[in-house]
Amino acid sequence: MKPAAILAILACGMTAAMWLRLAPALSDASASAGLAPGIGLVAGSLIGGGLIGRRSHKAALVAGLALLGAALWRLAMAPASDMWMRLASGALGLGVGMAFLAANAAVSAAASGSRATALTLLNLPLPVGVLFNPVLSAETMVRATAVLATLALAVAASTLMPPMPPMPLGASAPRETGAGEKRPAISLLALLLFLFAMCEAGTWSWMVRYMGAARVLDRETAWLILSYGLPLGLIVGRAGCWRILVDVAPLRVARGASFAMAFATALLLLARSPSAAWTATFVVGVAMSPILPIALAVAGDALGMGIVLAAGWIGLVASSPLIAWLADRSSLPAAMLLLPAVSLGMALVTMAMRE
Repeated sequence: MKPAAILAILACGMTAAMWLRLAPALSDASASAGLAPGIGLVAGSLIGGGLIGRRSHKAALVAGLALLGAALWRLAMAPASDMWMRLASGALGLGVGMAFLAANAAVSAAASGSRATALTLLNLPLPVGVLFNPVLSAETMVRATAVLATLALAVAASTLMPPMPPMPLGASAPRETGAGEKRPAISLLALLLFLFAMCEAGTWSWMVRYMGAARVLDRETAWLILSYGLPLGLIVGRAGCWRILVDVAPLRVARGASFAMAFATALLLLARSPSAAWTATFVVGVAMSPILPIALAVAGDALGMGIVLAAGWIGLVASSPLIAWLADRSSLPAAMLLLPAVSLGMALVTMAMRE
């Protein structure tokens, strides 16, 4: 199951990278086509959690990858009507939500040691797809991602999994290595990932525009810095963080990462040269790298992961409209202060959790 999970994570990362290219055009063509993936992501996480509980990780992974592949092949067959675009966009979000949850839940359930370490390594390829953004056209990205999703589907469908007995209602998931006797409340984990996704999505969606408005960098240079600096930081951070998680409690790592995010995003907003902007962007990626896998690992079972991920997807969808609303009522530099403020909010949330 692990090769299928790795391919699924890579396909989700490629889809995210592809969506960074297509989202503006789709939103201009149809507001519902731009919003549909966000609704699909939330629904996919919740539906996937229920499907894993009733069936298996494999069933949820195969269903998610099938939806993802079908949506990608439909998007690759341009031109498309507005109705088909809305359906394909919704199926894209639904497929990513189910496949991403199933891949993480399957590896977490099979982990013999620290779940946080296992999920950190599993999600290491997630930002790899973004590195292809500056060098591949949007059409090539769609077709390459569709091929990858189809390959992941074939591997997942052909993988034999031993039957897993369903967890009784109310039973506790295995305790995370290094964590306390009780898991933090799911509501706090959901809030943590909501704030994290809001900060990450705000960085992706608005930092290029901010640098141009502040006359720090031209749009093309800012886009290249963001497209390379942030994913490289995420990759390097996860490659190094898994060793730390072997010996340090996951919530302590998440708390330190949250404070680091607040410092790094503030540093990025103050950058006034290409070298400073690249360095700050890389540091932001390193600081962000452990939050997602830690939140999923501490959530425990598939249902808890689904709830936490759904909150994260809501934060992703809400981020850009909130920054736009703040910018309209004040200024873009003032609105971008939301990023370090949200990161500090994440640190407060981790301080409210039991270790």
